[in-house]
Amino acid sequence: MKLAMLSIGFVDFTTPISHATFKIRGDTVIVFTTSDISCELQRAIANQTKSEVVQNKISKLNQKDKSKAEILITYGNFDDAITAEDISQLIHLKWIHVLSSGTEQLPQEAIRSRKIHVTSSKGIHAIPISEYVVCSILYFAKKIEEFRKLQKQRAWSYSMGMSEIYGKTLGILGTGYIGREIAKKAKALGMSVIGVNRSGNHSDEFDQIYKVHKLKEILPAFDYICSVLPSTDETKHLIDRGTISHMKDGVIFINAGRGDVAVEKDLLESLRTGKISGAALDVFEEEPLESCHPFWAMENVLVTPHASARTEMYMERALNIFLDNFKYYQDNDLKNMVNKVNFQV
Repeated sequence: MKLAMLSIGFVDFTTPISHATFKIRGDTVIVFTTSDISCELQRAIANQTKSEVVQNKISKLNQKDKSKAEILITYGNFDDAITAEDISQLIHLKWIHVLSSGTEQLPQEAIRSRKIHVTSSKGIHAIPISEYVVCSILYFAKKIEEFRKLQKQRAWSYSMGMSEIYGKTLGILGTGYIGREIAKKAKALGMSVIGVNRSGNHSDEFDQIYKVHKLKEILPAFDYICSVLPSTDETKHLIDRGTISHMKDGVIFINAGRGDVAVEKDLLESLRTGKISGAALDVFEEEPLESCHPFWAMENVLVTPHASARTEMYMERALNIFLDNFKYYQDNDLKNMVNKVNFQV
């Protein structure tokens, strides 16, 4: 089961969404808590699942919809946060599908106690984030910022050249879906690619893979370092002053994983001294990034607002995972659902 209306343009982030309800037939109620879902897409989901589809915050649902809701589709964080109190209001809730890969933001105890099934959209970020990483590498190698300044000055100058990435070494922290897709693209451009993960198990996309405890030993080999690590106790503040001291002088650092992988004050200091000559940062320890944060004004930092995965294909990919799983849900074949998340202890 795939979305059949690929021509409509899935997500318009600028157009206000009305709190619409679409009912085709059947008793299943699917609740979208995010306003990113267009009315056209709500209607498509209603048609393909033969269900009633409602878009609204849980606290604003009427009592009938709260009592009938079986399926919740949500990002579960920021403006779309879901609380234990929200879960308690949906007395017949059986399944939560998260529109992102991370699920640590959900009220796990409330979900666990009710034995609610959870699935994620893991895997949908690999293409857009890998493109973002390659773009960031080329942004610094080809000195786009500096040449834009020359263009504004209308200055035809041979004083500055570009760098090649062919033959350079990229270190990728995290070798899952996203890390492997980055590795494929980087190798296609002639880069050497080394991966870092917990197991050290080999993956064909990488030239070599090392366990994370050997990170400091191999850091001097990297011309570019990219983190796509999740947020765990192991990865939190992995990039600190001590780790940075082992990096090659002038390295480029790219973070498209989780903001808490780096100690921001240590990262900031290394960018000011030039130990890290440039950084592309899509994620931060505190989001949104405060307007007074020094990163905004630094010429050697490219700041993007957690946007590396948000393309016109995002919602389509996330909801196609949901629709594939919906077939199993209908058949009560929950063991075959993909991207299942186990909150049970």
